[in-house]
Amino acid sequence: MGKTHHRVSIIIPAWNNWELSCKCLQSLHEHTHGISFEVVLVDNGSTDKTPHDGPLLGQALFGDSFTYAQLPDNMGFAKACNHGASESRGKLLLFLNNDTTVTSGWLPPLVEALKGQPRLGGVGPLLVFPDETFRAQSVQHLGIAVHYGPNFQHLYEMFPASHPVVQRQRKLSAITAAAFLIPATLYAAHGGFHEGYVNGMEDMDLCSRIAGQGGYFTVVPESVVQHHTNCTPGRFDMETENQCLLEQRCRSVEETCCRLHAEDGFESAFTPWLTLVPKLPEERVRALDAEYGGVRDLDQLHALIQQEPLWDTGYISIIRESLTADNPVFATMMSHLRTLLCPSFIAFRNHLEFMRLFGNDALAQEFGNKVARIDAALADKTALVQKARAIEMKTRDPLTVAALEVWRKQNAPE
Repeated sequence: MGKTHHRVSIIIPAWNNWELSCKCLQSLHEHTHGISFEVVLVDNGSTDKTPHDGPLLGQALFGDSFTYAQLPDNMGFAKACNHGASESRGKLLLFLNNDTTVTSGWLPPLVEALKGQPRLGGVGPLLVFPDETFRAQSVQHLGIAVHYGPNFQHLYEMFPASHPVVQRQRKLSAITAAAFLIPATLYAAHGGFHEGYVNGMEDMDLCSRIAGQGGYFTVVPESVVQHHTNCTPGRFDMETENQCLLEQRCRSVEETCCRLHAEDGFESAFTPWLTLVPKLPEERVRALDAEYGGVRDLDQLHALIQQEPLWDTGYISIIRESLTADNPVFATMMSHLRTLLCPSFIAFRNHLEFMRLFGNDALAQEFGNKVARIDAALADKTALVQKARAIEMKTRDPLTVAALEVWRKQNAPE
């Protein structure tokens, strides 16, 4: 007798890291209710406990609603996902990384979001960093912002998960396959994930193909999943090759980065080394500086940063007051956050000093290498001008062009 057909097939590709897969499966059992589902664990040739413990735990937790699919070797993310889809029976496919843990009520909002939306190609949950890190309950993934290239970046990464811009849905050209719900028929119609990639850009390729035919994607913030991120060894070994293949296959992806920033009340700006980032409008900065620039209470400053995570003066103040309160650990954490959300060469240099004073030597060396690369890029004015021209030639977005003109006025050599 065949297995029951379920509404959702949760497909989990895994290669080693059994401890993570175990936690993922246990969280699914604990928190997935109200929707008929099956779990397909695709073992990509693991050499740890996965081949032995995976089938045992899966059967114990999910019974006949569990399938263990073992591949002979590590065939990569795309082939594992496609194989898992071929083994599944659900009308909806949910691809889920094994380094995730789901939370209460996570699945029904995703399924509900797809109802009555024929152009909605797929949905994902709000991915947050796990509780045991200093990034706890900060955004890891809220959707993908696309800019010239095409290049892809996580939207509002490291924003507090409770921030108003995080709690709204938006139309997106792409979302991550770390947690990705898509109708099985649509997935099949596009041939699944392209298997020419090696552990990277498979999701961007599929999303780009669907978006090219009028589809779109969204993240549903009512659904929350913790994501440990990048736990598979060699995850970025083929990053350059994957990007080149993507540029060959997906040349006409809509640029959404600056539009998304503007819709949320932010501006788009280039760092001196030509990375596109969101920033607060200058009038908002002046208003915050005037009203709160003199605040010295740490709790109040931290609350302000939660409300205005792109306010650079707030980070400077909270770092200063943390040091005054003899709390270098918190000062270093806030200094790191400043480099991520308010990047400037001064922010990077200041954080390097903190790392050397209060961090471990290995991390200080790693961050020092990053600062050295930025310093070298800023020193090569000719290369920066050439890079700016290349961006101008690649982009079709007037907001990106406007941000580039501001950069030229502030940074280009005379």
